[in-house]
Amino acid sequence: MAMHKKHATGYTLIELMAVLAIASTLLIVAIPMFRTQVQNSHMSAAATDLLSTFMSAKSQAIGLNYPVTVCISNNAPDPDNLVCVENGQWEDGWFTFVDIDNDGAFDAAEEDLLKIHPPLAKHLTARSSQTGDGTLENSVTYRSNGLTNLTATREIFICNAARYGVSARVLIVSMLGKASILKEEDVEEDGCDNE
Repeated sequence: MAMHKKHATGYTLIELMAVLAIASTLLIVAIPMFRTQVQNSHMSAAATDLLSTFMSAKSQAIGLNYPVTVCISNNAPDPDNLVCVENGQWEDGWFTFVDIDNDGAFDAAEEDLLKIHPPLAKHLTARSSQTGDGTLENSVTYRSNGLTNLTATREIFICNAARYGVSARVLIVSMLGKASILKEEDVEEDGCDNE
């Protein structure tokens, strides 16, 4: 009767160390890229929310044949206590209402509240780049013809506090009522550096 030797199967310590070295290298490279992707997606979502708010306000103004205003919110939990703030930032949240008397102020007793958007995540900002011609102050009113109350094209920079190679998003709103989103490198000014 012949005896057969059994060979041990498995990995050697050297093979295991090589696999761990490769895996740790991949993690070192992948984690910052993953963080950048997550931050980019958060900024894109915030910019898209703001864009859809403006586009919805424009279509509501045309459809209802009344001015519709989008303004920075004071974040009151009760809709009856909502007010448009004068010196807030867009990241604080915003709301949309039918501005029947066209004064830019929300009157809960007489004007319909259309939509409330909560504040953005703590690491995101949404601000005008500077004072002056490029500033989108505290509100935008769309008239029943789809035009805005703006006197020039305005910008809002959506930025991430921890930038890690992330590109900001820039929301452009024109006085003709058109709104669009660009990446920061597509505009001349870096509004995120002014924070």
